[in-house]
Amino acid sequence: MTSRLLPGLWAGLDRLHGEMERLFDWGVEVPRPLVLAPTFPPLNIREDAEAFHLEADLPGLTEDQVQVSVTNRNQVTITGERKLDESLKGNWHRRERGFGKFQRTLKLPAPIDAEKVEAKLDNGVLRLTLPKAEEAKPRRISVKGE
Repeated sequence: MTSRLLPGLWAGLDRLHGEMERLFDWGVEVPRPLVLAPTFPPLNIREDAEAFHLEADLPGLTEDQVQVSVTNRNQVTITGERKLDESLKGNWHRRERGFGKFQRTLKLPAPIDAEKVEAKLDNGVLRLTLPKAEEAKPRRISVKGE
């Protein structure tokens, strides 16, 4: 029962924090607890008969700042780093965009063919095509009569 209450409790605390920040907004950034930080990068995954298709939002990153790896035949890891532009001077009033290293590992429900994975980064969106291994693809079985 306790585990069902925790998500609601965290959501309530997050709302309270937002209201307090709005009420006392003096231009000072109040650090949020790490537990409430959103998962980065946000992504979508869909599946068809041939492959898994993953899209991850990585605004401002270039190809050399992102790495993709496949392990254990069904795990995909996206790693990278968004660096803070040190040339930006002045007083910060709000910093909601995260900076630093990130890593996200996903376990897919079927094995993939790592040799055929394609990755493209276009306009801040990483698109992965993760072809299923042959043994994971659906097979049509012909039914014979007597």
